[in-house]
Amino acid sequence: MLDAGRYRYLNLQFDGERLVGANCVGFSDHVGALRGLIEGRLRLGIWKRRLMADPSQIMPAYLAAAGTA
Repeated sequence: MLDAGRYRYLNLQFDGERLVGANCVGFSDHVGALRGLIEGRLRLGIWKRRLMADPSQIMPAYLAAAGTA
């Protein structure tokens, strides 16, 4: 996700259904949830596809994944 006007960039890396890394520039929203997904090795299920389409949906993905872990 690139938001050049606001100088923000977010790129997510996956291993199967799990988020394993992220590159963030100027993106501080929900960093705790992002870290929780990576460190918790939570399975994303359908949220992987949703995050690939819109990486800004970190918090809803975290809440959904943590609720089923």
